Amino acid sequence: MFSITERDIKVAIIAAIAAFITSVVMLDMNGYINHSDKNSAKLVDEFRLIRIVPGEPLKISPKNANKEAFCADGFLLIRPQKNQSGDKVAGILIDDKDRGIRCSEELPAPSAQK
Repeated sequence: MFSITERDIKVAIIAAIAAFITSVVMLDMNGYINHSDKNSAKLVDEFRLIRIVPGEPLKISPKNANKEAFCADGFLLIRPQKNQSGDKVAGILIDDKDRGIRCSEELPAPSAQK
Protein backbone atom coordinates (compact mmCIF):
# COMPACT_ATOMS: atom_id res chain seq x y z
CA MET A 1 0.00 0.00 0.00
CA PHE A 2 1.25 3.46 -0.97
CA SER A 3 0.79 6.42 1.38
CA ILE A 4 1.32 10.08 0.49
CA THR A 5 3.39 11.96 3.02
CA GLU A 6 3.69 15.68 3.65
CA ARG A 7 7.16 15.59 2.10
CA ASP A 8 5.71 14.15 -1.14
CA ILE A 9 3.18 16.99 -1.34
CA LYS A 10 5.89 19.63 -0.86
CA VAL A 11 8.07 18.04 -3.54
CA ALA A 12 5.10 17.93 -5.94
CA ILE A 13 4.31 21.63 -5.35
CA ILE A 14 7.94 22.66 -5.87
CA ALA A 15 8.14 20.53 -9.03
CA ALA A 16 4.96 22.13 -10.39
CA ILE A 17 6.28 25.66 -9.74
CA ALA A 18 9.63 24.80 -11.33
CA ALA A 19 7.87 23.31 -14.37
CA PHE A 20 5.72 26.44 -14.78
CA ILE A 21 8.72 28.79 -14.55
CA THR A 22 10.71 26.63 -16.97
CA SER A 23 7.79 26.59 -19.43
CA VAL A 24 7.42 30.38 -19.37
CA VAL A 25 11.18 30.92 -19.80
CA MET A 26 11.36 28.46 -22.71
CA LEU A 27 8.30 29.98 -24.43
CA ASP A 28 9.87 33.44 -24.07
CA MET A 29 13.26 32.28 -25.36
CA ASN A 30 11.67 30.70 -28.44
CA GLY A 31 9.62 33.82 -29.23
CA TYR A 32 6.17 32.53 -28.40
CA ILE A 33 5.55 35.32 -25.86
CA ASN A 34 5.24 38.69 -27.58
CA HIS A 35 6.36 41.80 -25.71
CA SER A 36 5.39 45.29 -26.82
CA ASP A 37 8.21 47.48 -28.02
CA LYS A 38 8.70 51.24 -28.32
CA ASN A 39 7.38 51.33 -31.90
CA SER A 40 4.01 49.84 -30.98
CA ALA A 41 3.40 52.46 -28.29
CA LYS A 42 4.46 55.70 -29.95
CA LEU A 43 2.59 58.96 -29.49
CA VAL A 44 0.36 59.62 -32.48
CA ASP A 45 -1.56 62.66 -31.31
CA GLU A 46 -2.40 64.58 -28.16
CA PHE A 47 -5.90 65.23 -26.91
CA ARG A 48 -7.33 67.62 -24.33
CA LEU A 49 -10.51 67.42 -22.31
CA ILE A 50 -12.80 70.45 -22.56
CA ARG A 51 -15.29 70.98 -19.78
CA ILE A 52 -18.87 71.44 -20.94
CA VAL A 53 -20.75 74.05 -18.90
CA PRO A 54 -24.51 74.23 -19.50
CA GLY A 55 -25.54 77.60 -20.87
CA GLU A 56 -22.06 78.56 -22.08
CA PRO A 57 -21.12 78.31 -25.75
CA LEU A 58 -18.80 75.46 -26.72
CA LYS A 59 -15.55 76.87 -28.12
CA ILE A 60 -14.21 74.30 -30.58
CA SER A 61 -13.03 74.54 -34.17
CA PRO A 62 -15.67 73.92 -36.84
CA LYS A 63 -13.14 71.87 -38.85
CA ASN A 64 -13.35 68.08 -38.78
CA ALA A 65 -10.51 66.35 -36.88
CA ASN A 66 -10.47 63.46 -39.40
CA LYS A 67 -10.55 60.99 -36.51
CA GLU A 68 -13.36 58.80 -35.26
CA ALA A 69 -13.81 57.16 -31.87
CA PHE A 70 -15.64 53.97 -31.06
CA CYS A 71 -16.11 51.60 -28.15
CA ALA A 72 -14.62 48.10 -28.35
CA ASP A 73 -14.28 45.63 -25.47
CA GLY A 74 -15.02 48.42 -23.00
CA PHE A 75 -12.22 50.76 -24.19
CA LEU A 76 -12.36 53.93 -26.29
CA LEU A 77 -10.47 53.47 -29.57
CA ILE A 78 -9.56 56.15 -32.09
CA ARG A 79 -8.72 55.71 -35.76
CA PRO A 80 -8.30 58.06 -38.74
CA GLN A 81 -11.35 58.60 -40.93
CA LYS A 82 -9.26 58.96 -44.08
CA ASN A 83 -6.25 56.71 -44.50
CA GLN A 84 -4.34 56.62 -47.77
CA SER A 85 -2.77 53.20 -47.11
CA GLY A 86 -6.18 51.53 -46.99
CA ASP A 87 -5.76 49.86 -43.59
CA LYS A 88 -7.53 51.63 -40.76
CA VAL A 89 -5.35 51.16 -37.73
CA ALA A 90 -7.10 51.85 -34.43
CA GLY A 91 -5.47 52.62 -31.09
CA ILE A 92 -6.68 52.66 -27.51
CA LEU A 93 -6.97 56.10 -25.97
CA ILE A 94 -4.86 56.23 -22.78
CA ASP A 95 -4.15 58.85 -20.13
CA ASP A 96 -0.73 60.18 -19.11
CA LYS A 97 -0.18 57.13 -16.87
CA ASP A 98 -0.84 54.60 -19.69
CA ARG A 99 -4.26 53.61 -18.33
CA GLY A 100 -6.91 52.81 -20.94
CA ILE A 101 -9.94 55.08 -21.14
CA ARG A 102 -13.05 52.96 -20.58
CA CYS A 103 -16.31 53.50 -22.39
CA SER A 104 -19.83 52.20 -22.07
CA GLU A 105 -22.61 52.20 -24.61
CA GLU A 106 -25.21 52.04 -21.82
CA LEU A 107 -24.26 55.39 -20.22
CA PRO A 108 -26.47 58.28 -21.32
CA ALA A 109 -24.91 61.35 -22.91
CA PRO A 110 -24.44 64.29 -20.51
CA SER A 111 -27.24 66.23 -22.26
CA ALA A 112 -29.69 63.37 -21.51
CA GLN A 113 -28.99 63.46 -17.76
CA LYS A 114 -31.21 65.59 -15.53
